[in-house]
Amino acid sequence: MKELLEEEDMAIMSSMKIIGMTTTGAARYKDVLRRIQPKIVVVEEAAEVLEAHVVTTLSGQCQHLILIGDHQQLRPSPNVYDLAENFNLKYSLFERLVLNGLEHETLERQHRMRPEIAHFLRLIYPGLVDDQSVEVYPNVKGVSSNVYFVSHSSEEHRDEDLKSMSNDHEATYVVALCNYLVLQGYSPSQITILTPYTGQVFLIRRLLRQRALLQDVRLCPVDNYQGEENDIVLLSVVRSVDGVDRKPSIGFMKDENRICVALSRARMGLYVVGNFRHLSRNSELWSRIVQAAKERGATGDSLRLACQNHPTEAQIEARTARDFDRAPEGGCMRPCGYRLGCGHVCERVCHSYDRDHADYKCRKPCARSLCGKGHVCPRLCHETCGRCMQVNYRLLILKHFRLNDN
Repeated sequence: MKELLEEEDMAIMSSMKIIGMTTTGAARYKDVLRRIQPKIVVVEEAAEVLEAHVVTTLSGQCQHLILIGDHQQLRPSPNVYDLAENFNLKYSLFERLVLNGLEHETLERQHRMRPEIAHFLRLIYPGLVDDQSVEVYPNVKGVSSNVYFVSHSSEEHRDEDLKSMSNDHEATYVVALCNYLVLQGYSPSQITILTPYTGQVFLIRRLLRQRALLQDVRLCPVDNYQGEENDIVLLSVVRSVDGVDRKPSIGFMKDENRICVALSRARMGLYVVGNFRHLSRNSELWSRIVQAAKERGATGDSLRLACQNHPTEAQIEARTARDFDRAPEGGCMRPCGYRLGCGHVCERVCHSYDRDHADYKCRKPCARSLCGKGHVCPRLCHETCGRCMQVNYRLLILKHFRLNDN
């Protein structure tokens, strides 16, 4: 049966000009591929594919192998740690050939991120050039900076069950910031939260479920987000220790490939929350990134929130998640004061969403007259008035007396 199915697959594939499959599929169909004898093999994300998986797709008749990838981002992930570290199985064929000086072409023009974000990536890609298309992004609404590194010193926590790390301060902060950005009018699908640790993913997911507005926000480990992008990315670094009771470590975040992926996913806005003093002490790349952020005024212990409706209002310095409560509707604490079409005034505090009040429902008593007697509608202003239901008691009393006279 297996042979018959392979014969059918080979008959179909032999008639095609292009065959597309995953590397796992290529391993499954290795005998079929050797019989078809493709002359050209193209491997996408080649720097993240195990060398054995690439070799499996090749046959003796292959004349041209094209590898497309980036060896400065995530490497392959062998299941056996010993083979990865001590026998170099973590290196892809792509990376091995590049490091050994094989002639290759490098694409240098980027079409994803605004120049303020690309500035930090040039520490990894010195020749990176911005395309004109990335220079027209609007500023992120509600904040004073499109790129910011929010520093703190709150301790990390190790989850012994998950064998992973989490950080309560960072989890509550990024969720509060995410909620604030949604109140600015951004769709939840425009925001992605990234973190390197599974424990932090579980913690943030639990907090997101408590907020109805954030159900569609993408939450993902850094390692699963290579090749993807979004308008706004919030990165929780997690690692933060004082080095007194425990040996200082930043774990995954010392891996320069992971740092590259984490900082290169955003198009319009990038906000990183972490203990950057701790990171700088344990990583040369993080030290350079933090220094570059300081030079551009893009780091501090608080993110400055700016009201869209009242730019002259005192700006809020958000150091903790609770500071976002000072902008409960995404604006400031001043009354909205917008004059509605019904003549009433909006009763909410300043809000950044629905600025034209197209979806606002006025809950003041209706003042419309329903009939010639001057009876006022008893419903709320946003409700449909309907017919006048008032009863003329004086007329009923007169009729009652006339009946008695008869």
